[in-house]
Amino acid sequence: MSPLWRRRGIVRRRTPADAFGALFNHFRRVVTINNQILEKIADLERVLGGEYIYDLTFLQNAVTDIVEKGRHVIYHLNAMSDDRYHLLYERYTATGDQLADILAGGPGPYGPMLVLEWEVLHRDLRHLAGGKGASLGEVVNSLELPSPVGFVVSTTAYRRFMEANDLFPRINRILEQFADPSVQADRISELFAKARLPNELNSAISQALKKVRSGPLHPERFAVRSSGLDEDGERSFAGQFQSFLDVPASEVATACLRVMASRFSERVCRYLEHGTPAEAAPMAVLVQPMATARASGVLYTRDPNNPGAETMVLSAVTGRGDNLVSGRDSGDRFVIERTHPFSLRASNIGILGADGRQTAPDPMARMSSGLRRGSGVVGLAQLRQLAEYGILLEKRFESPQDIEWCLDDAGNMWILQSRPLRLPAAKETRTPDQLAAELAKLPVLMANRGHICQLGLAGGKVVLVNEDTPVESFPVGGVAVSHFASPRLAEIVRRAAAIITDVGSPTSHLATIAREYRTPALFGAGKATTLLPDGKFVMVDVEEQTVYEGKVELPVDLPRAAGLLPLINNREESLLRRMLRLISPLNLTNPASSAFRMENCRTVHDFLRFCHERAVAELISFHTSGKLVSGGGAPLLQTELPLRLRIIDIGRGLDNPANDKRVTMAQVRSLPFRFLLQGVLDARFWDQEPAHFSMRDLLAGLTRPLSMLTNAPPYSGENLAIIADNYCNLSLRLGYHFNIIDCYLSDESDDNHVYFRFVGGFAEAGKRERRAVMISQVLAGLHFKVEVKGDLVLGKVKMLERAHLESILVHLGELVAFTRQLDVKMVDDAAVEHFFSEFINRVAKISEPGGG
Repeated sequence: MSPLWRRRGIVRRRTPADAFGALFNHFRRVVTINNQILEKIADLERVLGGEYIYDLTFLQNAVTDIVEKGRHVIYHLNAMSDDRYHLLYERYTATGDQLADILAGGPGPYGPMLVLEWEVLHRDLRHLAGGKGASLGEVVNSLELPSPVGFVVSTTAYRRFMEANDLFPRINRILEQFADPSVQADRISELFAKARLPNELNSAISQALKKVRSGPLHPERFAVRSSGLDEDGERSFAGQFQSFLDVPASEVATACLRVMASRFSERVCRYLEHGTPAEAAPMAVLVQPMATARASGVLYTRDPNNPGAETMVLSAVTGRGDNLVSGRDSGDRFVIERTHPFSLRASNIGILGADGRQTAPDPMARMSSGLRRGSGVVGLAQLRQLAEYGILLEKRFESPQDIEWCLDDAGNMWILQSRPLRLPAAKETRTPDQLAAELAKLPVLMANRGHICQLGLAGGKVVLVNEDTPVESFPVGGVAVSHFASPRLAEIVRRAAAIITDVGSPTSHLATIAREYRTPALFGAGKATTLLPDGKFVMVDVEEQTVYEGKVELPVDLPRAAGLLPLINNREESLLRRMLRLISPLNLTNPASSAFRMENCRTVHDFLRFCHERAVAELISFHTSGKLVSGGGAPLLQTELPLRLRIIDIGRGLDNPANDKRVTMAQVRSLPFRFLLQGVLDARFWDQEPAHFSMRDLLAGLTRPLSMLTNAPPYSGENLAIIADNYCNLSLRLGYHFNIIDCYLSDESDDNHVYFRFVGGFAEAGKRERRAVMISQVLAGLHFKVEVKGDLVLGKVKMLERAHLESILVHLGELVAFTRQLDVKMVDDAAVEHFFSEFINRVAKISEPGGG
């Protein structure tokens, strides 16, 4: 970005060190502002979780602050990169405008769309997709559970249709003129019989159908279902609107019109209060591929007749579930425990006789389905699968659920609907004080530990997990306990009743995920992995930062009982949920992916992640692009090892007020540099015996010094450390290999990174390449993403907790010392394993008590 004016007067020529200092100052601002925004986002997520009462002014101030600070992050990235990312401003401004629209009461970025593709649907899009469409979008896009993927004809399209046919004023006149709902419905149906879909809406539906039909399943028959704005909300509207099944593609548009017309059926006119205007309760239409049902049914995640029991109730029939939902068939009935492994408590398998009544035929007789009496229409594995889905849906929607499902001929399970289950009011509701008194009777396993990331009270069996734990092996409803709060645990957070970590921060990516899924979370508990035994049933009280051994039955309306119920359907709560959709989700998760581009930034968090990642890359590229910083005049590190290392301090990295020409380890204040030096200067990893070169090594190395002088690679130069309080760039030339380690280390895990580059050597190519393989194996064990090209090793690791990264830096320093001149010893492939084991053994020996 060009400055508006320049200083006049004496211009001092900037050295590369000056240039890097300026670059690092911009980087520091990126990191600082990034953290401020993430903390503000975390505050908003906690507000949404019910921790605070807030108003519209609070939301306006918070969002305005986030948007403005985000612009500063983009500014500093462009200052680092000569305006290479100037297009970010335009894209970010568009996101800011969308947030402003929502704050002003507008429909948001999808407001103008006549048809909503499934990929954009979520539960906070009810105002456009209706209740059913919004909840099923959440089922697929957030929980990644199976539901037939189609599209939604939006409430915007409904209004466009009504206005194009002048229906609102004409219907209002009918409603005012006639009081009898049957007369109202008849007169209104005459209007709909003459109405036509606007051409643009017809075209939008045709395009959406074409896309769905070209998908992998190539569906030709569809379910066209109502998705009213108030459907499945405070009013259920259950059975009031029309839906049509098994509709051919050519008739989908007509079916959509008929669903819209059902908003004014006689049943709905009676259901709504007298005087309700035509504009109220707008209708969206859900279009899904038709699933051929081998079996269908309904799952209640609580027993309506006994809500306090820890059981679910599932009903199932063969074929489609029309008769079950309408009450004409009771089907098979199963009672299932609500906790893993979701054991079957009771079953009642029925069959309809010729008179339509339930009968009890010969247990071994075959039914019309081909199954024997007593075998049921669904198996035990499918019952458990549905129970697991039920708990996930209940947790996501924060209330017991009424779930419609079907099983197709291929054995695939599909969720067709998930709506709040209406339960009778509890006779007695325990207060928070009463719950606390019950918990206090249990033995305490862990107390007053950890940072509160998401409030909540939950129970379940402890499951010790790590980054490599397969998601599918984690039992739904378990309490996840991990050493690190790694982002790779995000999928487990969805399934967990609670999560506790030894190390972690409330502003980490995993904490954001925990708040999004309302998973009670305690991070940074220190010793949770040792205090909480695997398999033990525990109760986690996040507010008290305490974990109890044993079980307390929690009330059905737990959020309300615990005082954590957000203001559901409150205007501010709705605005905040919608705005957070544009602020906190992180879509750009893999910087190595081709999709990690600025044009794919969709949320504020995406912009922050992109800017931070590219800012780190700008720092690293400064040292690998030939912009060499000279250490001439910089102090030397005093050491007894054969290592001549100069240090340039660009910001609180060195305590050297007297500008001594030699400094000691004790004067180093840079956190990452201290931990690197701890490993590099450990004499136990240095082999100071003369290297024994073979004739091939000598022949291969004879021409290398000359080529290095005439064609010096950009990473060559003297041993130099450029440091600040939280930063270190270490460039080493040890013999004939070159090493760069770039690191940022702080308490904020999202900011932390290490970049490692190693290349070269004196020995012949095969030996150098074997050393590269050995180094890559060590890096992989330290959680680096590694790339090897000949004798070049590139490694990256990031977003690790401070304690974890500190230990990694020590081991990196040890690795640098250990692999010096190691290439000449890599005589065959067996040497790779030998020296890898030797390095691990030395590390293990030092880690032993008394080992140093």
